[in-house]
Amino acid sequence: MYRKRYRLKKRIKNFLIFYCCIAFLFIANYTFARYITTTSSTSQIGVANFQVKVNDVDVVLGETFEFELSPNANTYNSKMAPNSKGYFEIEIDPSETEVALDYEFQFDLSKIDEDVHLTEFHVNDSTKIAIEDNVVQGTIDLPNQDTGFTTDDKTNLKIYWEWNEEGDIINPVITDTNIEVTSVIKQKIA
Repeated sequence: MYRKRYRLKKRIKNFLIFYCCIAFLFIANYTFARYITTTSSTSQIGVANFQVKVNDVDVVLGETFEFELSPNANTYNSKMAPNSKGYFEIEIDPSETEVALDYEFQFDLSKIDEDVHLTEFHVNDSTKIAIEDNVVQGTIDLPNQDTGFTTDDKTNLKIYWEWNEEGDIINPVITDTNIEVTSVIKQKIA
C-alpha cells in the first residue's frame, strides 16, 4: 500500500511538473513572440511637383514663351529700333512647384546687331542686378516650407536693353528679326 501511494504521488508530481513545463513554455512563447515576430508594411514618400510657367507658358514641357517690349515713343508696335532703349518683362510663376528654383535666361542678340546690349534687370521692381554676357540668372527660394509657393509668389523680371548706334550708320544689317532666348529653370540644389 505504501508503494502504491508513493507511485501515485510520484505520478501526480510528474504530471504536475510536465504540465507546469508545458504552461511555462506556452507563456514564454507568447511573451517572446511579441518581440521576435517579423511584420511587413508599406509606406509612401511623396515626390515634389515641378511645373513652372514663364509668361503663362509651362516651360517644363519645353513650350516656347513670348514677351512684349515696353511701349516706346520712338517705335511702333513695341519693337526694337536703333538708338532706342526700353525693357521687357518675364514673369515666373512657381505656384505649381514644390521646390526652390534656379533660373537662367541666355539671350542671343548677335543676330540683331552688335550694339544691342542688355544692361540690367530688376526682380519684382526692387532688386537691381547688372547683366553680364547677356545672361539673366537668379534663385527663387521657397517662401515658407509649410505652405510652399502660392499664386502670390510670382517673380517679375524687368530686363532693360539699349541699342546705341551713335556715330554708326543707322542702317544696320539685321540677319534675323527674332531674339533667341534659352531658358534653364531647375531645382535649386543646396
